[in-house]
Amino acid sequence: MSFLFVSTFEKLYGAGLFFLLLLGVSGNDDFIAKYDKYQNVCKKMGYQDKRCEEKEVIAFHARPSTDLRNLKDKDVVVFGTVTLNTGKGYNPTTGKFTAPSRGHYSFTWTIATRPGYMFSTQLVINGNPVSYTHVNGKTGGNNYETGSSTVILKMEKNDVVSILLYYTGELAVGLWSSFSGFKL
Repeated sequence: MSFLFVSTFEKLYGAGLFFLLLLGVSGNDDFIAKYDKYQNVCKKMGYQDKRCEEKEVIAFHARPSTDLRNLKDKDVVVFGTVTLNTGKGYNPTTGKFTAPSRGHYSFTWTIATRPGYMFSTQLVINGNPVSYTHVNGKTGGNNYETGSSTVILKMEKNDVVSILLYYTGELAVGLWSSFSGFKL
């Protein structure tokens, strides 16, 4: 029985030595040095070390500070109460979002109005219209009406996005209207 035990031990010991000889490792420092060399070779070949790094976060969410009444065509709809502004791209005074960096961004806005009123908007990038919403509370019902739109835009650093009034802006309910965006 001890013959079988020694034989198994010798096989394991021999396999371990063979493995270490294959690697050419004689100690801990040699292994680390070889690992560093392999890592450098991989980097030179175009393979990158993927580490858990936090991605640049740019995101905002805002709503009007009060109900918006009787705006004029092409007025900027200002969402002055900010609940999130990571990356500081949204300006609650001007109602404009300025891209802090190049990339793809998603924007969503919702407008709510009361019965008997209408409110139409357009999202523009650098003054160019991209998308529209129209909320019609004059349909005869007693319900608040809402309209929403979402767009995805490729933006360069310092491109500007805003929501403008489009023809009619009788009333937008501040508590139920919002504008948000984030970098993908």
